[in-house]
Amino acid sequence: MAALRCTLTFLLVTIIVATILLRSSEAAYRKPPFNGSIFGKRNALDYDNAKAMNAACEVAVEACQSWFPQNDSK
Repeated sequence: MAALRCTLTFLLVTIIVATILLRSSEAAYRKPPFNGSIFGKRNALDYDNAKAMNAACEVAVEACQSWFPQNDSK
């Protein structure tokens, strides 16, 4: 009987703690500002990141072409 009471108490406490944690995570959520994200507007940081990724891809393509030459004869 004591084990059942302990189990039920633990289950109730776990549910209460989970509810409190879920409510606090909802309160921390903030909607992003509407800056035209629906229409695909980007800031300068997005373009800088894209330029860096593009440069890295170009370097990788050049390295792969020199390591793995392809024969054009088919």
